[in-house]
Amino acid sequence: MNKNDVCIIGYFTIFFVFCWGVYSVVFLSSNPTQNSTTLELVHVIMRHGDRNPDKVSIGLLSPYLDEKYYVEGYGQLLKEGIIRAHQVGSYLRSRYDHFLGQTWNIKYLEARTSDYDRTKMSLQLALAGLYPPVGSQMWSSNIYWQPIPYNYVPKSQDKELLAFRSCPRYAKLLSNLYEEPDIKKNLQRYEKTFRILENKTLRKIDPESAFYLYVGFEIQEKLGYRLEDWTKAVYPEPLHTQMKYFYHIITNTTAIRRVIAGYLLKKVITDTEAKINGTIDPPERKMFFYSGHEYNIAAVLQTLNQETFELPPYSAFIIFEVHRIDGVYGIKMFYQNYKQTDPVLLKIKGCDYFCPFNDLYKIVEKYLPENDDECFGSM
Repeated sequence: MNKNDVCIIGYFTIFFVFCWGVYSVVFLSSNPTQNSTTLELVHVIMRHGDRNPDKVSIGLLSPYLDEKYYVEGYGQLLKEGIIRAHQVGSYLRSRYDHFLGQTWNIKYLEARTSDYDRTKMSLQLALAGLYPPVGSQMWSSNIYWQPIPYNYVPKSQDKELLAFRSCPRYAKLLSNLYEEPDIKKNLQRYEKTFRILENKTLRKIDPESAFYLYVGFEIQEKLGYRLEDWTKAVYPEPLHTQMKYFYHIITNTTAIRRVIAGYLLKKVITDTEAKINGTIDPPERKMFFYSGHEYNIAAVLQTLNQETFELPPYSAFIIFEVHRIDGVYGIKMFYQNYKQTDPVLLKIKGCDYFCPFNDLYKIVEKYLPENDDECFGSM
């Protein structure tokens, strides 16, 4: 080996060491999973799959108001939604195969849904993809499926997944926000849109009901039903922009965030804290799985300062992974909106990609309701 060869190898070695140092500082520090991590617990919050429109999201004069146009019924899951929800479970199986183990056990998983057919069905499908039977749990040579239990509470009591339905204080807070000077001024730009909707649908219109009609138009369009000509004046714009602004309204203040997202976040935080403290029951718990609505996804993301004013797609999901890294417990947050193959690792505002639990608690503490009165009580 001559002198020039030695110099070349030396320069290459120095360059490699420099690049690895930069990689270690920039990439590994912001992505702790690459550096001796231990996964302890997983929380998944999923939106239901593709579905038919609810009756309230169809104008009373629409030629497609009758339920006969929706084979499965108003609001029910479509074939596309069945496939998509099952794919969520299959993805989670591939992602957490080693962590969960292949054999289902009641102690490993707590599954919960809102009291809607479409969320119950979506959860059942996701669980089918998450825990297909293996070995001794195979019970049929023709059916590659096993029943997995799940829980729900009645709509009127579900403050975690249905705060926008069950909490009287949410409705009052929202009504008050409509009267706030800045919001009232911004909503004035949609007065013409609201008037058209009221005249053409014969429904009482406010920002929330306009949001539902936007969803209804979108679903009918996907089903191949031609929208009436008058809808061109309001759909997709300005209804699309109004829909995004509505998400801003429902997370506009700390008080309303404590209701619309706070109870679900409190459940995530409380269960995580129990896992860290060794008080979780059962101690073998590995995953909490929630099947909910676009409200849940959008409200949680925006409460954690993730600006996502777009409608979360069907079967979108958030993952909170609890890791113990170098003796420190913390959270990594991912969001799957299907703009990419895998869920995106998000950086919670005020923290890093791996957010130590104590730091996260300080960030979200102001959004955690103290008791049920913040949902069911009076103003």
